[in-house]
Amino acid sequence: MKKLLSVMKRPAIQPWKNSLKAELIRTLRVHALFMALVLSYAGALLVAARIYHAADKASLSLYSMTLFQMTGLFILVFIVVRAIHVMLFLRPERPLRYYVDNMRAKYLTRERFFNGLPVFLFMPVFMSAFTSFKTMIPIINPFSWDATFARWDAVVHGGTQPWQLLHPVIGHPLLTTAINFFYNLWFFVMFMILFWQTFSLRDARLRMQFFLTFILSWVLLGTVGAIVFSSAGPCFYDRVVAGEDIFQPLVAYLSAAQQSVPVWALNAQEMLWDAYANSKVGRVNGISAMPSMHMSMAFLFALVGWRTHRAPGVALTVFAVLIMIGCVHLGWHYAIDGYAAIVCTWPIWWAVGRLLSRPDAHTDV
Repeated sequence: MKKLLSVMKRPAIQPWKNSLKAELIRTLRVHALFMALVLSYAGALLVAARIYHAADKASLSLYSMTLFQMTGLFILVFIVVRAIHVMLFLRPERPLRYYVDNMRAKYLTRERFFNGLPVFLFMPVFMSAFTSFKTMIPIINPFSWDATFARWDAVVHGGTQPWQLLHPVIGHPLLTTAINFFYNLWFFVMFMILFWQTFSLRDARLRMQFFLTFILSWVLLGTVGAIVFSSAGPCFYDRVVAGEDIFQPLVAYLSAAQQSVPVWALNAQEMLWDAYANSKVGRVNGISAMPSMHMSMAFLFALVGWRTHRAPGVALTVFAVLIMIGCVHLGWHYAIDGYAAIVCTWPIWWAVGRLLSRPDAHTDV
């Protein structure tokens, strides 16, 4: 009897194991280039840390919990929003039964889980490596481009610093705090889009184009470019450039505005400088102006938005414009940092798209 039962169970168990193996093989194949880029970048960090005697700044676990926590938050938000949508708009006869069945059939699937697993596991390693590299920039190549970028900004904008052109329009404390709010919102938007694309099954090619462009932009622009054009930004100008501080009026305005409204940028800037001066390593440490990765990612988000639907395309384009304004108005970046980010992110996006268009590209899910 026991043998009969074991024989009866085996056919059901074996296909289940085979299907799990097939899912794992498929997702490893699809994400092979993504994983190879992350591992290569992590390896480059460890080599650079050894060469420049900066092992104390190299860590691959800074974000080991952050992505898990943010994913948990977005899952909770999605569950609540989906429940509200079902109750208010779909209104089935048996809301709870419909909701549970719909979630299990459409969202809580094995395919979606395996598709997101490589990104979920590798992205914290990549983000940790990037932050570590960022804290090492002044060691590899000390800040030396700020005066040049400030001059170029003036040349590009008719002899005037860009923040001075913006000031008559947005130089009001309430507008400043609003711009600062959207600038800080960038972190939430980034994690939201990462969560969306990590578990998306809608467009496999677009999803992979996003992730490869995301990785390559941080590597080529945020690391290589930032090291070559090592600069601190207008808010730190007086600390890295000898002579007249041409951005003192901007900093003075922001400090005065903080007396009546929150200007979170000022506290963040002081925190970053303190971390730099005291060789601290943390999740949001590191100073780098050129190119602006805030702007690079905001531009990438807009590209994904437009490829998805007009509504997110418009919303994320407006968001990118606000980020560009915030880069300059809050003293984080020279305007050309943002321009360079856009100009350089686009060809990466295009090249990745061409690569994924090849017949032998594995983008199926």
